[in-house]
Formats: sequence, structure tokens, C-alpha cells
Amino acid sequence: MRKQIVQKLSRYFNSLKAREIRDLSLALNQEIRRLNIHYLNDSGSKRDIKLVLRPWFIKPKELAFFHRLIYAFKAANHKLFALYLADARIREIMPLRRQEWKWFQLINKRRLQRHQVVFGRWDTNVSFDERENITDIKFLETNTVGIGGIHYIPVVSEAIKKLLKTGFEKTIHPYSLRFQADPRQLLAEEIKLHARRIGRKGLNVAFLENRDYAGGTVEIPELSKYFLKLGINALAADPRQLHLKGKEIYCRDTRIDIMYRDSELQELIDIERKGHNMEVLKQAFINNQVISSIEGELDHKSGFEIFSSPEFSRLFTAQERALFKKYIPWTRLLKDRKTTDTQSRIVDLVPYVIKHKDALTIKPNRAYGGKGVVIGHTVSKNKWQEYIVKALSARDEYVAQSFVNIREETFPWFTPDGRVAFDKFYSVSGFVVNHHSTAVLGRFSKEMVVNVARKGGIIPTLVLEA
Repeated sequence: MRKQIVQKLSRYFNSLKAREIRDLSLALNQEIRRLNIHYLNDSGSKRDIKLVLRPWFIKPKELAFFHRLIYAFKAANHKLFALYLADARIREIMPLRRQEWKWFQLINKRRLQRHQVVFGRWDTNVSFDERENITDIKFLETNTVGIGGIHYIPVVSEAIKKLLKTGFEKTIHPYSLRFQADPRQLLAEEIKLHARRIGRKGLNVAFLENRDYAGGTVEIPELSKYFLKLGINALAADPRQLHLKGKEIYCRDTRIDIMYRDSELQELIDIERKGHNMEVLKQAFINNQVISSIEGELDHKSGFEIFSSPEFSRLFTAQERALFKKYIPWTRLLKDRKTTDTQSRIVDLVPYVIKHKDALTIKPNRAYGGKGVVIGHTVSKNKWQEYIVKALSARDEYVAQSFVNIREETFPWFTPDGRVAFDKFYSVSGFVVNHHSTAVLGRFSKEMVVNVARKGGIIPTLVLEA
């Protein structure tokens, strides 16, 4: 089914005349502007996010499978929070900086908070190319604070579906294309549910982002606009705009019930270090009014060591261990120590990483945007060893991980000179879930490290059904 439709779409784009290409390209650019499909450079200037013309066609049964898989992994990841507070071995594998740990202790001073809510994106190597069956699934990392894609996932697909409707969609009868779940709606449902659980009778939502930085996504202002359309009172603000009136938290003149944060804890600490008062936001965390909660800070890549090491296996159920064995790559916090290798043999970690260059990747433990990732088989032996020395000197800041294969697939795209070209790109996926639905973010790049921040692009996603 999928292979035939991918081939049919390729023939469709190959058949277009020059004038038709110009008209479609103009229509797509208009949609990009209308839907604000942009990324902000460090200077604050906009650049269009690259889009390919072939969406991923996902089958309903695949969406159901990945919802079960991602939600099960999310539940296992949630266990880490209680384990982290109780087990010093886990804190060694997922180290927090001194000031971060102070926030953790403050927020959980009395007891472990109930109803921790993390709204995240779970990144994998999955590519919904023309294959009928998706295999070799591996998680790459978790992102549980200020995730990218909540705005981009639905609007990119909206732009491409409108484009395809002009000449292609009617040719795939008896199949049809529909939109997947909207992650903005998934977030709204999570916020409403959490507000009820913590006893908030109102629903005023503040979308918080650190406005010291001009670059990045345009998602926070767009999310606040979308929530207003849903009838939810929402505003975009900087954390420094929060203040207390009695026991209630306000932003400007609006009492706030729930805060969605785009900033990691270290950013908030840096703001505090510059002399700004963060006591109101600390109180919001204590009140459990923040999504993602403090638990979101535990999205270290080294968390995969907890899942892939025999040392911690007894902390999880047999079902969870089977999940980890199949889908989690071997991962170790990189430092001079003994640990188990991919075959569960005791080894000296640093010599092991040096020797197995071609089977490994080294990544910053907590960085994002694809920064600092080195894939062993793409560099020389000397460069690999130099990078290991650098990683060891930055104590507990890097992980070694089994290389995960990233697929290449061929996509059509509009060239600047007015043609449709077919090029190969690496592609990866991220999944956003709540209790009943999932949404898929596809990304592509000429580089094997795929990220929009590194000038990669977004793959539209549509559901293919009879």
C-alpha cells in the first residue's frame, strides 16, 4: 500500500510542467508564511524551515503500536524520578549540578510530589519510508523540557496536505489522507487534566520562555495564540514577569493556574545568578503548577545506562527489561571506570570506547540541537581519541552509545531555480504522546546528525487509511 502511493507521488511530481511547479512552489511559500513555519537565527532573523514534498504516510495500526511503545517507555522513564531521589548510584549516572540539586531538594522537601507531569518528545531512528513494515527501532534520546515540534508538527502537515489536494490526493482512491493527532491539542488535554488534579478551578496558562535569547523556535507565541482559539486564557511571558499576590501567582494582571516552561532548570539558575528573583517560579514548582515538572530535568542521555545496564535491571519489571533490550541502545556515562559492555562482560570503559570506535557514538549528555555529537566510523582514529580526551576532561558531561543506524530516503523538494529535485536525506522521528494519542515529528538532513537547529528540515506526516 505505502510503496505504491510513494511511487505514485514521485510520478506525479515528475509529471509537473514548469508553470505547475511555479504555481505550487508559490502556494507552498505562501503557506509557510501564513503558518509561521520559521526558525529564528541567533540574531533573531527568520529563516524558512525546509520542507520536503513527500509526507510520511503512516498507517493507523502503526500509530497505535507506537503509542503503546512510547507510552510504555514514558512510564518506565517516570520511574527514574523516585529512583533518582532514593538511589545514590543513579544520581552518579545522571548527575545534576549543585544549584540544580538545590532546586530538587527544595521542591521535594516534604515528600515526593504526586502527579508529576512531563510533556516530552521521544526521539527514535524510525523512518516511515516506502517500506510496508517498520523494523530496527531504536530510541535515540528523550526531550522533556521545552520540546520542539508542538507547533511545527500540525502546520507543516497542513501546508503539504493543501498542496497535495490540488492534484494528487484524489488519485489514491480508495485510500485517503487525514491529519494525525495535533500535539497542541494533546498539550491542552494534559494541562486541563493536571489543573483538575491539583485543584485549580480556573485555567489561565502562562507559556514561559527566557527572552534573553533571540534565536530558536517561534513556538511559544504560536502556542499561546492557539490556546486562545481553544477558549483557554493563555499568554506568553518571561519567567521574570511572574509575581505573587498573597498566595497566588500572577503574570502582569492575570492569575496563573498552570505554567508551561520552555526553559531548562539551568537557564532559570543563570537568570537568578544575574540578580533576578526566581522565588516565584520556585513556588510554582513547589505548588506543582509547572509543566514539565522538575522531573523533566532527568532527560539525560545517560539515563539510557540505567535501562541498558545489568546493574539496575532488578529495578524494573520483566516487561520493561524486554522493552529496554529491544529498543534501547547500550549507553554509558563516559569516565574512567569499569562497567559492562554490550555483551554484559566487565570491561575498562575508556579502552573499550577507544577500541570500538566504529560501533560507537559519543554525545554530550545534556546538550540539544545535535551539538557535539561525534559518530565513530565517520572520523579518524586520532580524532576519535582526541574527542575522548576532551569528553573525559569535561567530567560527567558525555556519554558513549552504540551507533544507531539512521536511514536515508529519497524525497522530492522545490529547488530555488524552480525545479522539483529528488535527493537522499537522513531522517529521524520524534513522538509526542499523552494518555490516548500520539503525534509524529519527522526531520531530515544531509548530515547523519539530524536536527532543525543544524539547518535540517521537517517531514510532513499524514495518516493513510482506507
